[in-house]
Amino acid sequence: DALETADFKKYSFRVREALSCWNPDSIGFNLIESVLCHICKNERPGAILVFMTGWDDINTLKEQLQAHPLLGDRSKVLLLACHGSMASTEQ
Repeated sequence: DALETADFKKYSFRVREALSCWNPDSIGFNLIESVLCHICKNERPGAILVFMTGWDDINTLKEQLQAHPLLGDRSKVLLLACHGSMASTEQ
């Protein structure tokens, strides 16, 4: 609803076009992957925390990231999945 009433005229055509493709009801795994790559390549080393809506989304994203050349490289990136349903020893 907020997107429908928002005035995007002050933004560039490119931004408006990108926003027109955005679906707030769907998680953009590719967008998350791209943002994480950008952070890994351009920022100093550190931790990144990504909140997901449930175990299925957490697992899907983790599998996608593990298949990525940079994000799936265990010598450079440590991917950890945590969820309330997991035993504390697994988190």
